[in-house]
Amino acid sequence: MIYLRKGRCYIFDEPWCKLHERWFVKKNHNDVQLSQRKSYKTGRLGEENQIPTLQMTITSRLNILNSIIAPVLLILWLGAIATFIGFLSIEDVNNEKVDSLFKTPIYGSIILVGVIIGTAIHYIKMYKTIQIDSKGIKISNLFYNKSLPWNEIDEIELIGKSQIANSPLDATILKLKNGRKIDLIASRYENMPTIRKTLQQVIECINTKKPIELNPSIEPLKVDPIRFLDLREMTKYSGNHILSFNGLMIYGLNAFTIIMVINSPNHFGLLFLAWIVIFGFTYGFSGSQLHYFHLDNNYLVVKNHVWPWVNDKYRVDNIKQVSIETPYKRSTSLMVITKDFKSNLYQGGSLRNSTWKDLLNNFQNLNVDIGNEAID
Repeated sequence: MIYLRKGRCYIFDEPWCKLHERWFVKKNHNDVQLSQRKSYKTGRLGEENQIPTLQMTITSRLNILNSIIAPVLLILWLGAIATFIGFLSIEDVNNEKVDSLFKTPIYGSIILVGVIIGTAIHYIKMYKTIQIDSKGIKISNLFYNKSLPWNEIDEIELIGKSQIANSPLDATILKLKNGRKIDLIASRYENMPTIRKTLQQVIECINTKKPIELNPSIEPLKVDPIRFLDLREMTKYSGNHILSFNGLMIYGLNAFTIIMVINSPNHFGLLFLAWIVIFGFTYGFSGSQLHYFHLDNNYLVVKNHVWPWVNDKYRVDNIKQVSIETPYKRSTSLMVITKDFKSNLYQGGSLRNSTWKDLLNNFQNLNVDIGNEAID
């Protein structure tokens, strides 16, 4: 038997429901693979009808930005540093500043090459291909290939947290009966809502002892669009962003650089270029950590102190869970997960702990499931 409690699925060794496949049509066929089978079990156990059927498979799709672009840029950045150190070391030898390459910083390049190899292996292991059908789930990468029937899984946590580099990440967690655990990081997959919804359908099917039918045609919740909201009538959860660490990075560092540009006319071009780089980094990186929130009995609105175009709106009755967490070396954040398993992380660097607690308490009063990974 499988039962679901607060996003978790528990499986015990009791009579299993029979498997059943049927035809489905889906516009977005990238999530679905159909393969023909020779036989199709139906009716009483052991009864077979020799008719062609289709076995449906839901397949994951990697998030291009998080799974490919970001790791490649990190590896290229480390490679550039290793190459630069190696170039300087060879120049020292060629200019006869040292009589041996081993008396140069070449060791830094060697260490960085090792770091690059380790980083590449880490990301390859982290990004798994997920395939779900009525028999079970298959998880694979270059180093790992495992097919798990449903009765080998002891617990499925649809919405959980995976600790990576001391940072909690939104994940679906599979706990096997042999004690092993497999984390599926949500941000790595473009179609994670579809994967979670499919797992939820399997759980519901087994709970009710019905045939397992995978239906990838997950329709979005039909709700009217949210139009104008008067934020003055909503409770605001914010802080003084100018005096926060991220605000000081944006305003203070840029003001200091501009003063240097004005006071150094002989190096205007170089310093102006440096200011452009600093502004882009601080406005992008620090600005992404300056969200704040408006909440009332019906709606949640997310804004940003320095990004005026941010205006995300949620219906409270469409929110499945909110949680407070602290990503690695980033500001405390609000994770919002809707009932169709779409998730967004909003970093709120201007909010104090007391403000975060008030926000969580108000969500709890609105009967929204809450989590707290960051605040005592």
